[in-house]
Amino acid sequence: MNKKELYSSMNEELKGLVGHITYGMANLANASALLYECLEDLNWAGFYLMRDDHLVLGPFQGKIACIEIPVGRGVWYRSKRGCCAAG
Repeated sequence: MNKKELYSSMNEELKGLVGHITYGMANLANASALLYECLEDLNWAGFYLMRDDHLVLGPFQGKIACIEIPVGRGVWYRSKRGCCAAG
């Protein structure tokens, strides 16, 4: 299966898992499990939720993760800053 087919298949599976469910946290949990199961060579798949001035760990699969990340710290912030600076 090529990457386009894999992502299309994952998208359909995700719709089936969460499309009719209104519980956001449960949807994030299933989405992280799907990503972790379907994508090779991942050590972590999940979500951080913005709370006030920091990110708080949400549902995830994989290795232990930081519980809180202050604004301006961590990989996500560094990548976003680099992305925005470039375009």
